[in-house]
Amino acid sequence: MLKRIITTSMLLLSAFSYAQPEQQTYQVPQHELVYMQTSEGLIVYQVLPQIAPNHAQRFKDLTNEGWYDGLEFYRVIDGFVAQAGEGESEWNNVKGKPGKNKTPLKGELTRPISNQFNLVQKPDLLAPQTGFIDSVPAGQDPATKEEWFLHCPGMVAMARGNDVNSGATEFYINIGQAPRHLDRNMSVFARVVSGLEVAQRMNRGNKAIGGIVEDPKLRAKIEWAKMGDEVSPEVRKQVTVDTFESERYQNRLKSAKEKKHEFYVYPGNGNVDVCYYAPNITVK
Repeated sequence: MLKRIITTSMLLLSAFSYAQPEQQTYQVPQHELVYMQTSEGLIVYQVLPQIAPNHAQRFKDLTNEGWYDGLEFYRVIDGFVAQAGEGESEWNNVKGKPGKNKTPLKGELTRPISNQFNLVQKPDLLAPQTGFIDSVPAGQDPATKEEWFLHCPGMVAMARGNDVNSGATEFYINIGQAPRHLDRNMSVFARVVSGLEVAQRMNRGNKAIGGIVEDPKLRAKIEWAKMGDEVSPEVRKQVTVDTFESERYQNRLKSAKEKKHEFYVYPGNGNVDVCYYAPNITVK
């Protein structure tokens, strides 16, 4: 009997020793980071395969191929997007750069509702529900049973024509809040984790011709793009993201919903913009 009690106690102690607290952060592995050196500075992307896995893989494949090297951010619209690639036929400026990974991809706009969605509020202005999937701002629609990533500043999606299955190589960075009407209409596959200010200081184009920067000399150039595990150690960044469940984020979310500081004349109605109140990203 004594032996059984001792054994049981040891098992309980062992289980207690291995119990892990709620995860507070996660570190993005280098093989999920794309480093893009431009004439304006370095931009680092976290590839996000959750909603658009084939588009995320295409971005990696094009990067590994070196296909983006030497191309430009040729379309930049204030408060909207900075778009890069070989050009669009709509704007009569296609360079036609050859490559191994240029076949059109089937649109990946949403995915079925999952238990990975962390609800923040409902309804939202542009979605029935908003929250986060793996600390990334997301929307959800119980009626259609779909969820998707939001077009928040810094999010990255594949450009396409009117055909939903025409995205192939062109991508754009959201440099403002205006693109939210593109939610559920585009394949979102990455986000900028470092260097959004680089994209935001690029020369703007003429809105009358779709935001094209007409003078090629004024366009931001892509000097090179590489996966994180291919760049030199001195260039690599350590990217750490707070989890939705982390104490730091939950405290921030609570204070955003319940504004009690004497500064506020109007404390709000309890709703928050998940594009702004997102879990913290630390880059070293």
